[in-house]
Amino acid sequence: MSERRMNLRLVYQWLSAVLLFFLWRSVFQQFFGAMLPRLTHLGAAGLRINDRPCECPQCDFSGFWPAGLLARAHRLDVLFNPDAFLAFRHAVFSPAAESVRWFYPPPTLLPVAAISYLPFEAAFWAWSALMVLASAAMLRRAGLSYAVIGLALLSPAALWNFEMGQMGTVMGCLLVGGLLAVETAQREGGALLGLLVIKPQYGILVPFFLAARGRWLGLLAGGLVAGGIVALTTALFGFGVWQAYAHLGVAVSRAVLEAPPNGCNYEKFGVSVFWMLRSFGVGLSFAYFWQTMAIIFALGFGLFTWRRGGLTPVDRMARTVFLSLLATPYGYSDDMVAWSVALAALTERRAWRLGVFDALFWLWPMLCPVIAARTGLVLTPLVVMMALAREEVLGHTA
Repeated sequence: MSERRMNLRLVYQWLSAVLLFFLWRSVFQQFFGAMLPRLTHLGAAGLRINDRPCECPQCDFSGFWPAGLLARAHRLDVLFNPDAFLAFRHAVFSPAAESVRWFYPPPTLLPVAAISYLPFEAAFWAWSALMVLASAAMLRRAGLSYAVIGLALLSPAALWNFEMGQMGTVMGCLLVGGLLAVETAQREGGALLGLLVIKPQYGILVPFFLAARGRWLGLLAGGLVAGGIVALTTALFGFGVWQAYAHLGVAVSRAVLEAPPNGCNYEKFGVSVFWMLRSFGVGLSFAYFWQTMAIIFALGFGLFTWRRGGLTPVDRMARTVFLSLLATPYGYSDDMVAWSVALAALTERRAWRLGVFDALFWLWPMLCPVIAARTGLVLTPLVVMMALAREEVLGHTA
């Protein structure tokens, strides 16, 4: 390579790094601007509820905490009924609390019921701290460097999770940690992947890929853990929780999925093929058809990836994370923490040589709502396909 080309490449890398730095800095400014007042509320309130849920950042946690209260009281008719759930939140918080519907599968009630024993403000911070610590421990156990772990937990997707009190950080790290661990420690990796039953959209492709690679012990361990969680959920909340979810929760989930454009915040935060097509104005049948095609593509390409030789565990993990985003019809930008981990691991392997695409992909969980708010278009699946194609072109052998 000529000296001129080397100098141009160096300039290109520095410009990409500067772009990444300044845009990432704006993420931190927004994050601290939203979170520091919560510490003030915590100190002034003496761990009481004194701020309007969703006026401060933790919109989703303001649904998790009361859902835990209802689950412990076995008030399932209220939990899965949108109007009754909103009325309960108004009674617990204030009439100003925004509408948050509960449509998560029953295993999600295990962690939210446990955290609801704490007062709301203390529960939010304890929940967030546990999510971060557990995520860091899993990634380190999977063999990732401290640099990758730090970048993952400070990524735009992870910071947005922290603001909302969501579970996307720990779920994404379970996916990454499990995929990496199952290569050498099948039982441990499979057990981590089995925990994804709490939010199953993260792991819908994983069993097929483990089978394709002959990781039967990992598949068995994952199945046992998932089955144990289902059994524990049933034992604590009764079989009626599954009936309530089937009759009410699924209907609410479908209503959220099929909400018309501009009727749901997927127009800003959605990541699925289904929501991308809906943002372009297509009908439900067309969107469902192409989402099905995306699932078939993700499954087929993933099976090929896990059966082929010459790929490192990081390669398989990253491709699986990308394909999982294409496969799920339901997902938001806060579900892209695993994406951030994969990108950091891949960049580290390239000796931290940055390009414009590295910056674009890394910042996308921040950029997608900005772009969608201005255009009304969800473009995340196209970005995911670009990242997948880029890794195929670059390639890496074990």
